[in-house]
Amino acid sequence: MLFKRFTIIHLVVFLCLSVLAWTTYSAAFLKDGLLKVYFLDVGQGDAMFIEAPNGNQVLIDGGPDGKVLSELGKIMPFYDHDINLIALSHPQEDHAAGLIEVLKKYDVKNILWAEGEYNSPIFGTWREAVKDENAEEIDAVAGKTIDLGNGVILMVLFPTNSTSGSFVKNPNDNSVVIMLEYKENGFLFTGDAEAAIERKLVGMGTDLKADVLKVGHHGSNTSTTEGFLSKIKPQVAVIEVGAKNRYGHPRKEVLSRLDMNNTKYYRTDNDGTIKIISDGQNFQIFTAQ
Repeated sequence: MLFKRFTIIHLVVFLCLSVLAWTTYSAAFLKDGLLKVYFLDVGQGDAMFIEAPNGNQVLIDGGPDGKVLSELGKIMPFYDHDINLIALSHPQEDHAAGLIEVLKKYDVKNILWAEGEYNSPIFGTWREAVKDENAEEIDAVAGKTIDLGNGVILMVLFPTNSTSGSFVKNPNDNSVVIMLEYKENGFLFTGDAEAAIERKLVGMGTDLKADVLKVGHHGSNTSTTEGFLSKIKPQVAVIEVGAKNRYGHPRKEVLSRLDMNNTKYYRTDNDGTIKIISDGQNFQIFTAQ
């Protein structure tokens, strides 16, 4: 009887140590000194997940529904229920609905968004979800910088002024534009910013140079103008778009402009989730297909 008790105690201790060792190994593996950026395949919508070299995590937009949860489940450890920051480019369903589901499941520390009032069907639900989360709200205004650690910086490029307390007729007109920088590599996330915002950014002399461009408005012809592309000079572009969508995204004109700019592009409808890994000097691209 004493022998059996001794064996069981040792077995429990062994299992606990094994779990601890596995968890420690997993955490060490995740914090490998590399920046990882995922363009998630969530259908006709945007969702980009960022993991800094120190393990800090950011989710920009969440797509049109709960599919983002299954996509996050593929890349986040099962025991990880925290996200350091979520950012909403603008409160339309194809960007905000998935974030609402994320707020229900994950403990989110900070929420970055342009805090204006919008007449969109999803806005009230989004506002309540943010309130219930009780996270730190950060008003997205140009010049605001968030240090993710290990040399990874998020910078808000647009809107130029706070929209807090004001009514915004078209959410696209205040789409939050974010630059992610890690040493020599830059990633530009444009939400659904259209030509008017692109012209403002170019006219203000904003430094738009980036290696990777998240193509605006799912490849709509309202975005990704020639003048904008010439300032970014991206090596790679990613189009977040749903298969056989009713909008005809991405438009042939946009793809033609990318080709003329010698920018290689990827599409989530064809390539699935796209993963880019950067060491701050060089980057590699992996697709699900």
